[in-house]
Amino acid sequence: MSLDPDGAGNATAQRSPDSHELSMTVVEYTDEPDRCTVSPRGLSGVAKLSTWITVDRAVVVDLDTMR
Repeated sequence: MSLDPDGAGNATAQRSPDSHELSMTVVEYTDEPDRCTVSPRGLSGVAKLSTWITVDRAVVVDLDTMR
């Protein structure tokens, strides 16, 4: 894996510009907060490995409740 900024742009180049669907994976822990990893749907390879964010499940809210 390279830290070259030009290489980083390749991850988003594989995603279609109008893609806004997200995928969420929840990992439940016994003695720690549950964690959610969110990433755009349909990614593969380097794009899938470099385009994600993980947060505590407690901070994730339903989109409809925030509108």
